[in-house]
Amino acid sequence: MAYEDYTQITREAPFLEDFRRRYLQGAFDLTKQPGTTSPERGIAGLDVFQTGSMDQYAANMGVDPKTGMPTGTGASFDPYFKSGLSALESAQKQYDPSASNYQQFQNQYQSDVTNEALKQMDEQAQMARNKLAGDAVQGGVFGGSRYGVESAQLDSNLQDIKSRRIFQDLAQNFEQAQNKAMGTFESARARDMSAAGMLPSMGAQQFNLQGQGLGQLFNFGTGRQAFDQGKLDEQFRVSEGKRMDPYNRLSYFGDVLAGVPSLSQTLTQKPLPYTNPLTGGIGAAMSAYGLMNQKD
Repeated sequence: MAYEDYTQITREAPFLEDFRRRYLQGAFDLTKQPGTTSPERGIAGLDVFQTGSMDQYAANMGVDPKTGMPTGTGASFDPYFKSGLSALESAQKQYDPSASNYQQFQNQYQSDVTNEALKQMDEQAQMARNKLAGDAVQGGVFGGSRYGVESAQLDSNLQDIKSRRIFQDLAQNFEQAQNKAMGTFESARARDMSAAGMLPSMGAQQFNLQGQGLGQLFNFGTGRQAFDQGKLDEQFRVSEGKRMDPYNRLSYFGDVLAGVPSLSQTLTQKPLPYTNPLTGGIGAAMSAYGLMNQKD
């Protein structure tokens, strides 16, 4: 029993085959195009507010913003610390009467007071002399030795009283001047002690306030930098989108084709009749032989 061979061909709808052919052709064409690289992504530099605030902060610290080395001028709070140290050193000094300028605290009218007191003493002494002389005249001893002794004693007592008064006034004036000078010194010492504690704190507070202000400026610059970076990112996105557009389109087309339902059909082809040349030759010979026998 002879069997015949059949050929089955499964094909999609012609329009889908055409689309797939175009898809493959497009992918092949892209492989032949010169390769493209992604555009360089831009990075926004530091904003002027950022660099300015950092430079100022470095200057406040006494550092060169370009080299990072000390400038030699010191930090912004150094004057406060130096003044505080100087005040502390001054507050630790002790009062020295010999080195004080107590003269400026002396009573400038003290000599007038003393001279007036001495004048009154002279007047009282003169009254005593007059009385002594009157008594001597009445006693008939004026000019005698007793009168001379009493008169000399009166003058000696007067000089002694006047000397003691002058010394007392000078000592009192000196003591009062020294007390005032010491009081002034102690007041200045207390102020220095207070300043020694306050000035460093003031310097630190000022430095911190400056730092806070510079920090706000830096943050403001950071916002501006972020805005600039956003523009650069958008430029990169657009450029990259243009570069990838052919590939994206091809990918989209492929996704669409992948989602289309299959519209295939199967074709069966019967092969053409096959004649064996040997068999054909034998048949022809037998036919001729039969014809020849019929003639006989």
